[in-house]
Amino acid sequence: MEVRVGSVEDVRRDGCRTVDVNGRPVGVISVGEEFFAISDKCPHMGASMCQGSLSGTFVPAGPHEYVYGRAGMVIRCPWHGWEFDIESGRSLLDPKRVGLKTYRVTQEDGEVVLHV
Repeated sequence: MEVRVGSVEDVRRDGCRTVDVNGRPVGVISVGEEFFAISDKCPHMGASMCQGSLSGTFVPAGPHEYVYGRAGMVIRCPWHGWEFDIESGRSLLDPKRVGLKTYRVTQEDGEVVLHV
């Protein structure tokens, strides 16, 4: 099934747009030239992930080194700060147990298309 989300320009301007897919909210997120889609409900207590913030995180580095990376690829729940990678949907804290469902997104004829 395909869901037309809106024009590339509109979705980029919004940053995150929520669409209803069979009664479930899905957040379509614009980062640079790419689009990602995740379940819009935090698995902790159901907050809208699109109401949260996009940022990066510290990435593995040498002893006593702090290296910030993955800019714009980590979404943070607005209620309790749970963090998820928007590419994989996995939690940064417990990636083997907690995550958000992800969906494929393409661009077709100037529109963003969600594939479910």
